[in-house]
Amino acid sequence: MNDTPHALSSSRTLWELVTRRAALTPDRPLFLQDDRTLTFGALHARAERVAAGLYGMGVRPGTVVAWQLPTRIETAVLSFALARLGAVQTPVIPFYRDREVGFALRESRAEFFAVPGTWRGFDHTEMARRLGAKGVFQAYDDLPEGDPSVLPPPPSDGTGVRWIYWTSGTTSDPKGVLHTDRSLLAGGSCLAHALRPSARDVGSIAFPYAHIGGPDYTVMLLLYGFPAVLFEQFALPEALAAYRAHGVTMAGGSTAFYSMFLAEQRKRPGEPVVPTLRLLAGGGAPKPPELYHA
Repeated sequence: MNDTPHALSSSRTLWELVTRRAALTPDRPLFLQDDRTLTFGALHARAERVAAGLYGMGVRPGTVVAWQLPTRIETAVLSFALARLGAVQTPVIPFYRDREVGFALRESRAEFFAVPGTWRGFDHTEMARRLGAKGVFQAYDDLPEGDPSVLPPPPSDGTGVRWIYWTSGTTSDPKGVLHTDRSLLAGGSCLAHALRPSARDVGSIAFPYAHIGGPDYTVMLLLYGFPAVLFEQFALPEALAAYRAHGVTMAGGSTAFYSMFLAEQRKRPGEPVVPTLRLLAGGGAPKPPELYHA
């Protein structure tokens, strides 16, 4: 099998893409967080074990599973374990509270809900119970695991709805946006086309992994075989050490990210705050022309 994005672009499902990348470059790093590294091969192996653990809990193909988790290696593993099962997953931004979370749980008819426990001073487990959520379980440091031999075959069709993402609900109730594996594969491929990465790049995910950007960005990593640094909490200048230590070449997020990087750069004119950086990419809000040129 050829180690090129083109060779992988024919993948029909996210799990097929994970499997093919793991076979090509099992030992290359995929996610970097603090002092931890998850390789492409380890993602495949651990996601299968977690899928078996979820299967033992009663999650089946088509089961709706909501999760409200921060940007962590474990969050990505859980998401791909659900993709391996062919479950329908509905990610919820971790900063949302009773109104938005309750709405998402009711509208999606979620049968399970993964939460981080108490995170950043807020008890997500208690909120889940307050909302009457079904199948609540914690998924932060520990994930359910089992024997992959019990699993049914992975999904082979990427055209069924397996993802429900939620709009912000600023003007009315949030809207559940339906996605298939194929639509997320297309989104990640288009992102890669715009950013033109290579296997030598090092990316960064400082935005919520529960955002649509989470799987889209990871599809790009899987297609091109390069890693990304994960930030559970993004703040500058504290995060700069990780950007420098891992040699991040691609950073970004929303317009606020640009402003924060620029503010740090102005503190030290003539000395790049991230010497390896080659581009900033992002979206989510208009970027004023003066900020762009700066």
